[in-house]
Amino acid sequence: MNELSKLTTNSSQTELIKMGLLLREQINFAEIGHFHTVNRDVVQIDENARKVLVPELIPQRIERMRASTFAFFRGSAKLMSLDLLEQKNTGIKIVICGDAHLENFGFYASPERNLLFDLNDFDEAGYKDWEWDLRRFLVSIFLAGRINDFKQSKMLDVAVNACRSYRYGLKEMFEMPALNRFYRQTEFESAFNHLKFKEKDVNLFQSIVAKARNRTAEQVVEKYTQVDEMGNLAFNEEPPRRIHISKDRYNDLIRGLKRYLLTVRTDVAVLLSEYKILDIVRHSVGIGSYGTLCYLVLLQHSDGTHLILQIKEALPTIGETSREILHFQANQIISEGQRITASQKILQSAFDPFLGYFNLNNQSFYVRQFRDMKESFELDKLNVRQFELYSEICGYLLAAAHVQSPLAACIYGYVGDSSEFDEQMVSWAQAYAAQVQIDYTQFMQATNKFVNNKEKVKKKKK
Repeated sequence: MNELSKLTTNSSQTELIKMGLLLREQINFAEIGHFHTVNRDVVQIDENARKVLVPELIPQRIERMRASTFAFFRGSAKLMSLDLLEQKNTGIKIVICGDAHLENFGFYASPERNLLFDLNDFDEAGYKDWEWDLRRFLVSIFLAGRINDFKQSKMLDVAVNACRSYRYGLKEMFEMPALNRFYRQTEFESAFNHLKFKEKDVNLFQSIVAKARNRTAEQVVEKYTQVDEMGNLAFNEEPPRRIHISKDRYNDLIRGLKRYLLTVRTDVAVLLSEYKILDIVRHSVGIGSYGTLCYLVLLQHSDGTHLILQIKEALPTIGETSREILHFQANQIISEGQRITASQKILQSAFDPFLGYFNLNNQSFYVRQFRDMKESFELDKLNVRQFELYSEICGYLLAAAHVQSPLAACIYGYVGDSSEFDEQMVSWAQAYAAQVQIDYTQFMQATNKFVNNKEKVKKKKK
C-alpha cells in the first residue's frame, strides 16, 4: 500500500490531482492492466459462502447462479473480491459500491418523487480501492454482452467507451464546485443530456421508465397479499422463497424495527408512527442476496394506504473492515448495516428516506422501502446500440458516485485524459471475464450433482 492511502482532506483539490498524476510514475497503466492469475478453489469458496445462508434456499440460489456465466458472476462477488486483493492497485481508497456490475444500476424514487437512475445495491460497499468498482463494472459488460450473443470485437468497443465515459464523468464533476457535485441529480433524462445523447436514444427506454413509475406499494399489496380467514390482509406464501416466520422471530423483528426508528430522520419516524404492522414474511430476491435473511413488512396507515419495508441481512465484505467507514461517520458504533446505509447515502445522489439499520441477536440488518418505483433494465432485451448507451451512462454515473469521497481527485489526476488507461483497464477486464468462464465451468461441474438429485426428487413425486 502506498502513501496515498494515508492522505486526508487537508490537501487541496489541485494538490490531490497532481498527486494522482505523479502516481503514474510509480504505478503505470500497464501494471494495473495486467491480470494476475490467482490460484484458488472456486468450489470451496462458494461452499464457504453458503454457510451463512438459509439452508432451504441454497438449492434455488444454485439454480439461479447456473443460469449463465453472468448470473454466476453476480452471485460470486466475494470470489472476485478475493481475486482483487491480489491485483495491482493504485492504493487510492474511497467509498465504493463493491458490486458495480451492469444490473446493479436502476431506477428508484427520490424523496421528491422524481424518478432517478443510479447505483442501487450496496451490500458489498465500503472503503476500498476505487479500481474494484471499475474492474467489476467492465467485466460485467463482457459477460452481459455474451448473453445477447454480441460480437466480442463489439464488446471491446463498448467497454472502452464505457471506461472513457467514466473518465468523462470524473472530468465533468471536477469542473463543478464541490456543492454542485454534492447536490447532483441523476434524473434519467438529465443523465442522458450530460452524455450528449440524442432525443431518439432516450426514447428507446421510455417503456422501462413508464414501468418504473407504476411500481408502488399498492402494486406490491395487490401481487403479494390476500385476505386471510380472519379477514385480515396478509402476505401470501410461495415456499421456500416467501414464507411466514415463527412467532419468536416475528417479535424479534418488531424489537429490531423499534431500534431502526432511532436511525432515520425524525420526520420519517413520526410518519412511521402513523402506521401499524399487519404482517411480516421472509422473502428472498435477486441472485447475490438470495439465501440471506430477508423480510418484507406490510404496514397500513390510518388512511388505509400501505407501505412495504424490506429488511435485509447485512453480511461482512471481503477486504477492508467496516470500521474504515469511520473516515466518513461521526457515529462510532459500527455495524454491517450501518456500513451499507452510510455508503449508500454517500454514493447515491438522493436516497430512500426510510433507509436505516438495526442489530439483532448478533446479526446486522438494514431497512429500506420495497419496490418504490424501483426497476432495472432487462439486459437481454437490449440491442447493441441500447446496450452501448446503457453501459456508457452507467460508467458516467459510477464516476459521479466516486467523486463524493475526499481522495477522488487523485483518481482524476491518475486517469487524466489518457485513452491508454481505457485500453489497459479493458484488457484486464477481458482477461478476468475469461477467468470467470473457467470458474463457471468448474461451478457447473460441481453442482451437476445437485441438479441430478433434484431431477430424481421430481421423478419420485410423479
